[in-house]
Order: sequence, then C-alpha cells, then structure tokens
Amino acid sequence: MARRKNRPTSPPTPIDASKHSGSPWYKRVWVIVTVVGTLAFTLGLNGPTILQNLRKLPTEIEMTRDQYLGWLKEDSAWTGDWSSFPEGIVNMGEMRLSEGIDLKVTVHAQNGELGGTIASGRICANVPVFDFLLLRGSVSGNTATVEVWDIIGGHSRVFERLNFVREQEVITVLTEAGDKSWFPNGARIGRHPTTDDSFMSDFCSRFRKGVVPR
Repeated sequence: MARRKNRPTSPPTPIDASKHSGSPWYKRVWVIVTVVGTLAFTLGLNGPTILQNLRKLPTEIEMTRDQYLGWLKEDSAWTGDWSSFPEGIVNMGEMRLSEGIDLKVTVHAQNGELGGTIASGRICANVPVFDFLLLRGSVSGNTATVEVWDIIGGHSRVFERLNFVREQEVITVLTEAGDKSWFPNGARIGRHPTTDDSFMSDFCSRFRKGVVPR
C-alpha cells in the first residue's frame, strides 16, 4: 500500500504589527497634546487663584491648630473679668464667692497660655504707682499656674506666683507666699457676664484716700 506523502506546509504569514497595536502613533500624540494643552489652559485661567490658595494654606492650618488648642485648653472658659461681686449674676449666692475682699482679675487665654491683670488692696499699698499688676501663665486641665509681674525700672520683676483652680464660672486663688501674699489665699471669685474695658480703672483710688486694704 502506497504511503501518503505529507503535504509541505508554508511558513506563517508575518503579522503587520501596525494593524494590531491600537491607535496610530499620531492619534496617541494628539491625545497627549490635548491633555497637556487642557492643563496649561486651566493653570493659565486659574493660576492666580491656585497660587493665592497655596499662600493661604499655612495660615488656614495655623488657624485650625489654634482653634483646636483653644477648644482643648478651654480658652473661652478662662477668658473674662473675675471678682467677688460679678454684677449681673442671678445665682451669685450659689457660687459661694468670697466676701469682704479686694481682688479683681482679668484673664485673656489663647492656646492654653494666660495673660491679663490682677488688682488687690495690698498691691495699692505696696506699689503705689500702679492700680494693678500683670499676669502670665499656662493652663493644665482646670488649673492655671501664673506669675504676677510687671516692668519696674526697665526690668521685668516677678512679685508672686499663684495657682488658679477653675470650677465652671468660679476661680479659687491659691497663693504660695502664705501670710506674706498680696492676695487673699483661697479667695473665690466669679466671672462677669460681660467684659468691661474700665474694669480695672481707678481700683486704688479709694485706698489712697485712707481705706485699709483687705
């Protein structure tokens, strides 16, 4: 029986890569040019606004940080005018404020740092050129550690160190100098409903007329 001859196979036809590689090269280049042109137009149109926003970004970050720290440290709860007779408080009796003391405090708080002023009868007696002295300190929880200071003869002088313990609308003033303190130890003072620029004005005038400081 005759053996069948294998038919010779022809080599495969080369595939034209250009027909199967997607879009022609000039279309791909056109897409890239279009994207770049669109970005350039957007930047040209909104470039000044974008740059302005970038310049404002650090300020916005700082403001957000300050607001967060202010909330964390309860700045608004410390800020205000404080005395043993906060006019306008209807429940003053429930606050158990100290009676018969000569003490006023103004506090400004920001990011847990305190500044302000403090006045007492003994300040009037010992520093007759001032109606009040300055405050500076920091908050830790519901407690603030402060220094009573001022500029005397061109130099910064610390007169005394105090601790403020705040309970809602009441601050208890604790001294470290004992009987030598210029401030009544354990005095409870309440926050006024509103602040007044003249809160400290002429505080010492009545003591200079002969009233004994308390």
